[in-house]
Formats: sequence, structure tokens, C-alpha cells
Amino acid sequence: GEEGRHARVTSIPTELAAGLIGRQGAAISRMQEDSGASINISKPQPGDASQRIDICASSAAAADEAVTWIATRLTDLRGVRDAQERGLSFSDELKTLLALRPRVRQQVESIYQMCGAAREECLRALEESGGDAQAAVETLLLADGGASGGANGGGLPSPPDQRGGGQ
Repeated sequence: GEEGRHARVTSIPTELAAGLIGRQGAAISRMQEDSGASINISKPQPGDASQRIDICASSAAAADEAVTWIATRLTDLRGVRDAQERGLSFSDELKTLLALRPRVRQQVESIYQMCGAAREECLRALEESGGDAQAAVETLLLADGGASGGANGGGLPSPPDQRGGGQ
């Protein structure tokens, strides 16, 4: 193999491939531009439930990043599909998430996992912090301690205990 190249292989359900690629290839192009990875999706064969995705990048981190972005986009696309199957229109939040550049979308997901705020709130906090994910988390956690309307989503991490606890 080529020295300095890092490959990953994954697959995608055939019915979600068009959503991963995006209109006129826009979504997959953004992933390639932002990660520096080459992403190749196999042509579907009749009857195939999935399509192979080959990822090649100059670093392991870039290859792994592309795999993570693909997984996150698949989660978003499944949310759209599930809403449509139940006869619901999918939310503006999901439309917004699908339109984000991959690195920003991944930052929103990380912030969401750390503080449990709605993903739209996570995006707003990220934008207001100038792209500083840690500052966005701190802002959201502080806001949750204040008057957030009481809907805290459950399972949120508590701020660190300042008392030094029984040691």
C-alpha cells in the first residue's frame, strides 16, 4: 500500500446513500474538503441492502474523523426517515443540522452529549462563543442553573462538586 495513507471501510444502508451524498454531491464534498479524506461510495447493486464506503486519508485522525461524520449524518438521516415514515414532517432543527459543515455538526453533537441542551441551543451557543465548544458548554451549563424554563432534559451532568467530598 501507499505509505502515509490511512484507509477505513464502512457501509451505509442503500436507502440512505443519497442523503449521505447530498444534493449534487454537496454533503460528501464538504466531508472530503473538511477532513482531507477521499470518500468513495460503491455503486448499488440490485437487491443490495448496503453500499460499501472506502475512506482514504493522509492521517489516521482524518480517516477516523470522516467515519465519525458519516455515522453522525446517518443518525440525522435516520431521524428524517423515521419522521417521514410516521407521517410527520421532520423538524427545522434536523434540517439545520443536515446543512451544517461536518466539523461544526460534530461539535454540536459533542456539546449536546456534554450538557443535554437541545441541539439548536448547542449550535446557537457554539456560534455565540465564536466556535469555542468548551465555552459553549460552559454557557449552556450556567444557563441551565438559571431560568431555563425547567426543561433540562434529564441525565445532565452536574457541575463539579466544590466541597472536596469525603476523602
